[in-house]
Amino acid sequence: VLNMISLDEIERAYSSYSKEIFSYILRSVHDHDTAEDILQDVFIKLLHYSEKKEVHGENIRALLYSIARSVTIDSARKAAKRKTETSDTSVIADIHESRRHDSWDEIIDTVNSIIESMGEPERSIILFRQNGLTYNEITSILKIPERTLKRKTRSIIENIRKKLQAEGFIISHDTNG
Repeated sequence: VLNMISLDEIERAYSSYSKEIFSYILRSVHDHDTAEDILQDVFIKLLHYSEKKEVHGENIRALLYSIARSVTIDSARKAAKRKTETSDTSVIADIHESRRHDSWDEIIDTVNSIIESMGEPERSIILFRQNGLTYNEITSILKIPERTLKRKTRSIIENIRKKLQAEGFIISHDTNG
């Protein structure tokens, strides 16, 4: 019989990881209330997951990101089905038009727009890396070999570099990745 994760362990995990998991979710959904709902669902799913499989402290961060990714994707699919709002593309257009103030802000806005247009798993890979996850943690979440992950990451970065150059930004080619 498996021991379900204790409330103390859930509280420790929440205390340790909730802010970074929330940040990851918020980058995906762009809505504070939705991100809070998803974060709550993530910890509920962690509890349910622990009923079926043993949860170890050393992999709880990666497990939380994996659950967050899954719940965020499910939420996006449900939202797409309900699609009563069409403001998503107009918001991006508004950001695109208002980004003429500072060249650094302009680059950041363009990169964020490029990331938004990516499919899965590329978008998740970038968001995981932005949130400081290691390659090992990401391979655990996405269930792909590390070599494949590194190849995909290089490809994504090169794609972003090319799109920035196409937008007129001068980007040096960094071979260190």
